[in-house]
Amino acid sequence: MYDSNNVTPIGTATIPTDAAFEQPLVVKGESIGQLLVMGMQNISPEAKELAAAIATQASIHLETLRLNEELQKRAKELQELDRLKSAFLANMSHELRTPLNSILGFTDVMLEGLDGPLTDYMDNDLRLIQKNGQHLLHLINDVLDMAKIESGRMNLHPEKFTVHSVLDEVTSITSTLASEKNLALFIDDDSDREIEIYADNTLLRQVMINLVNNAIKFTFTGKIALRVKQLDGARVLITVKDTGLGIPPDHLEAVFQEFTQVDTSTTRKVGGTGLGLPISRRLVDMHGGRLWAESTGVEGEGSTFFVEMPLEARITEVIEKQAK
Repeated sequence: MYDSNNVTPIGTATIPTDAAFEQPLVVKGESIGQLLVMGMQNISPEAKELAAAIATQASIHLETLRLNEELQKRAKELQELDRLKSAFLANMSHELRTPLNSILGFTDVMLEGLDGPLTDYMDNDLRLIQKNGQHLLHLINDVLDMAKIESGRMNLHPEKFTVHSVLDEVTSITSTLASEKNLALFIDDDSDREIEIYADNTLLRQVMINLVNNAIKFTFTGKIALRVKQLDGARVLITVKDTGLGIPPDHLEAVFQEFTQVDTSTTRKVGGTGLGLPISRRLVDMHGGRLWAESTGVEGEGSTFFVEMPLEARITEVIEKQAK
């Protein structure tokens, strides 16, 4: 203890005037206090060095505590911002999709002639509305899917089915778009038609449609070939190979990042949100699989996208992650 009259004030704190030695505690260049040594006479240089070292370590520890507190605060803020962003995207996507579905619905009614005969000009205009409306709906659905995945509200509904049945359905759905560009779209003859997997049929179909549409989008001549084969370790490999523009080797991972486009000028011409591939990777990950691409980056040699899936999706792991 010391006499309160025998002190010198510093800010809101006080330092005893009879302190034998003092060393400042500094955090980010700012003095936040003092380390005092009292009750000693003729302090040796070694003792002063030791006190200085203790003060330095104490300063570092205090700064670390402050940084940890700031990081925890920022992490909570970022989590809340991420939650608000996902909620906003989901809500906005619903709000946009509702009137758009109405527009497309009435367009279909008019094109079917239910409201009366149409002139050639009216028919052409309505088909343009329909085409662009469907494109906009696809973009909105991409944003909504990403919001669902990020918020953990995208659930798996597994069932047993053959992979080939999905590829058949996908080629049927996307064949019109391929035909418009005079591209050959087919399943390789040596593709295994008997492999069965236990997975979410709808989500796998969505992945494959995204991959095939992406291949068609960036292929201007040639073909897109699909193939499935069984791998060791109870896994299956699906490939989508095209003869399109190709992807530079140093951008093979970038194409799976949200809103990332390898060549903005090319992507601007063909359109898209840049979400199709990231969504596909997340959906494959949810099954315990992986999605990647290989390409030389040479135009005409194209790209090959690989989907490796377990024969039985790891549903338990997904549920555990969502619960956390």
